[in-house]
Amino acid sequence: MAQEQRVFYITTPKPQEQIHARVVSAGADAPFVFFLHQWPLSSRQFERTIARVGQHAQAWGLDAPGYGMSPSTLTQQDFPEYARRHIEAIDALGAKKFVLVGAEIGVGIAAEIIRQAPGRATHLIAFATPPVEPAGHAAYMKELGEPSPVQDGSHVQEMWQRLERRFGPEREQMRLVFTEAFNIYSRYHWGLTAYKDYDLAAGLKRIEVPTLFVSADQDAMAKHAPAAAALVKGAKHLTLPGKPFLPWNDPDAAAKAIVDFAGLK
Repeated sequence: MAQEQRVFYITTPKPQEQIHARVVSAGADAPFVFFLHQWPLSSRQFERTIARVGQHAQAWGLDAPGYGMSPSTLTQQDFPEYARRHIEAIDALGAKKFVLVGAEIGVGIAAEIIRQAPGRATHLIAFATPPVEPAGHAAYMKELGEPSPVQDGSHVQEMWQRLERRFGPEREQMRLVFTEAFNIYSRYHWGLTAYKDYDLAAGLKRIEVPTLFVSADQDAMAKHAPAAAALVKGAKHLTLPGKPFLPWNDPDAAAKAIVDFAGLK
């Protein structure tokens, strides 16, 4: 029987010192699964799926440095540094082998973790993979935007509308993603600036672990998954019915895809 979800800080080396995390665990001997959220959100977007995967594994959601409840990086970092700080949290938990689950920019973090910690990831499951071609990458970064506060407060409406274009109008999910994004409004672009210079296509080409790309058929991001899957030798692409974000809107289906592909039963 899995425990209830717990949230706390993982102690890591300086300069990060702490990574905020949430976990549901089937026990100390269960395999590790790490959930890597999209930016500028947090691991809360995975909490419903973590609850289900945690029936079979130690299911950890890690808040990226400067996102969610993790402390800020204080200064601008490059993208590999963000991944390195994730690895420090993974190491602090004693996870020698692990499954990675990424969403959007979290897929890039997963690719970097695999590059920096070779031989440790056993599987990668990617939800809502962002564009891999240069033009699509540039358009994606432009849509994510940068903070631009104005006196009349219209920047608040602009952020809501931008997130609604991505996730749709369902209010419970919108409250979640808006709160997570606006909580770090002044610095949410730091990690995005780092990702702007990251070559996701090159990162995916280096992956040699079993990889599954999962798409919701009503998600605009689904159109990018076939091109991404073609870059990873032997990768599979699974399309499921549903709205974005699948691990939030249909956690049973998302968890089943993870558990089945990674052999966690």
